Amino acid sequence: MVSCEAPVDGIVGAYTGNSFAVQASIASLLACALYNALELIILIFSIFNIYRGLYFWSLLISTSLGVIPDALGLILKYFELAPIWIPVTLSTAGWAIMVTGQSLVLYSRLHLVMFNRTVLHCVLGMIIFNAIAMQIPQIIASYGAVYACHTKFSVFFNVWEKVQLTVFFVQEIIISGCFIVQTIRLLSTYPNRSKRRTDIMYQLLAINAAIVLMDIALLVLEYMGLFITQTVLKCFFYTVKLKLEIAVLSRLASFVKSQSDQGSSGLSQLQQHS
Repeated sequence: MVSCEAPVDGIVGAYTGNSFAVQASIASLLACALYNALELIILIFSIFNIYRGLYFWSLLISTSLGVIPDALGLILKYFELAPIWIPVTLSTAGWAIMVTGQSLVLYSRLHLVMFNRTVLHCVLGMIIFNAIAMQIPQIIASYGAVYACHTKFSVFFNVWEKVQLTVFFVQEIIISGCFIVQTIRLLSTYPNRSKRRTDIMYQLLAINAAIVLMDIALLVLEYMGLFITQTVLKCFFYTVKLKLEIAVLSRLASFVKSQSDQGSSGLSQLQQHS
């Protein structure tokens, strides 16, 4: 049992309030996240014909090793169903894999509209650097807030949580922004192309805009100090974003296929990218 108090309710232990509505919301959203994750795994293996490539593995790993451990860890922590080290380990590892995996998913499809290899290499470098620079202090802060809570670790956790969430928000904005800008350029370059192709591009823009809006909502909750709400919604939102990626996959396959004059499948091109 953790005897010390965290600066934000829920950081080192269970939800301590007595609101049934909050408890029901936590359980419902995390249950939905687990359901979505299991459905995503089935969809990934059903849609992909070739089980390789960065797009396939980033989708699969961020779902199976990211979302599921994170959701299970939060359930165990907020309802005090296991010793604290188990949920802390699950949720911390799950979050690290989930957020970096999502960025790799965004990166792995960026090459279909972005042809500047220098920009692509810079984006990949940013993802790798932020994964190391942001996640290692977060892991230390998570365990420090639990086992060294009479020191300044809890305060550090509270600050670093905002820092790393902001950095990852900016990272996804940059990647989605590159995709959106390049998509708009393609639309303006080929204004007389088929209506079907134009519709696909607008759908891709809408999906990326939805992903950005979810990131903004999480950032607002974090700076409002609603830690439990933010962590629970974060896990749920990431399953929604990954489901949107399945929609992006089919749209991109159609787009790449329409761009190709060689008769090769757009889906195969996307699956083979690494």
